[in-house]
Amino acid sequence: MPATATTVAHAYQARTTDYDGAVSERPLTAAEADHLIVWAIVEKDKVDPDTDRSGRLTITGWTTATGTDRRTLRRVVRLEPTVKPRRLTERQYQDLDLVVGEEYSSTPARRDEGRVHAGFSSIPPAAAERLFAAGWLTEDPDGTVLVSFAGRVAMVLHQHRTETGHMGTHKEITRADGVRLWAPGIPLYLARCSCGHRDDHRYEAQATAQAASRAHRAAHLRALFA
Repeated sequence: MPATATTVAHAYQARTTDYDGAVSERPLTAAEADHLIVWAIVEKDKVDPDTDRSGRLTITGWTTATGTDRRTLRRVVRLEPTVKPRRLTERQYQDLDLVVGEEYSSTPARRDEGRVHAGFSSIPPAAAERLFAAGWLTEDPDGTVLVSFAGRVAMVLHQHRTETGHMGTHKEITRADGVRLWAPGIPLYLARCSCGHRDDHRYEAQATAQAASRAHRAAHLRALFA
């Protein structure tokens, strides 16, 4: 059966500062952005995800100018997602995870009449269309459906929502008159993540614990582009 036409939406707004300093902007579809990112990784350019939950990416490449003075020039592409990753719902996360789970199987996810088939499960046409429209799914010319880099970033941000807990440090003391009582202590803060990660360290400052949680999330974001 022929596949139903998919809405080709823009996944990113790209702002490029070229080697000569010229600045330009243009929208990119998920497929165009994926091609740009893959090429950057192959060329060993730097792909940096922002460490917050914005989903922004920065691609930095270098070249050597030829001429009388050989200079290293830099090109920077800033990718701003059109659909914020925070809008990814739990059900959408599960649907994307279905597609990811079939990527290396003999039968990767495919689309037929709007429905995306992934293994023994499938994503209904309306739900699939929303994922395509957000730029979180792409479809190859042969019909293979993949999770885009925009979708993978959204998944990581959904899976690794930072949390900060705290624990009391009260202790029992005995006064000079023999009376035993609890003395309040300065609380210690815990770095946690919605994925289940719990940092063993105890932090005296809440901001430091929050930074540790963000570092955990950032490591998973960077791993997407390794």
